[in-house]
Amino acid sequence: MQVALMIVAGVAVFAFGIAMIWYLFGRGSQVVTISEEDFDDAYDKLVAEGEIVEDDREAAWREFHAGQVMNEKERLSWEEAADE
Repeated sequence: MQVALMIVAGVAVFAFGIAMIWYLFGRGSQVVTISEEDFDDAYDKLVAEGEIVEDDREAAWREFHAGQVMNEKERLSWEEAADE
C-alpha cells in the first residue's frame, strides 16, 4: 500500500513540475496589467462591501499603477537575465 502511495505521490509531483514549466514558459512571460476602468470597478466593489473606505481614488490608482510599472520592469529584467 505504501509503495502505491509513493508512486501516486511521485506522479503528482512530476505532473506539478511539468505544469509549472508550462506556465513559466507559456504564460509567465505575458504582461498582465489592469486598466484604470477595471481598477475603478474593483475599487467600487470594495467600497460597497465595506472592505475599504472611500478615499482619494486618484491617489490609489497612481500608487497601484506605479506598482504595476515597477513589477513589469522587474519581470523584464528577469527575462533579460534568463536570455543571457
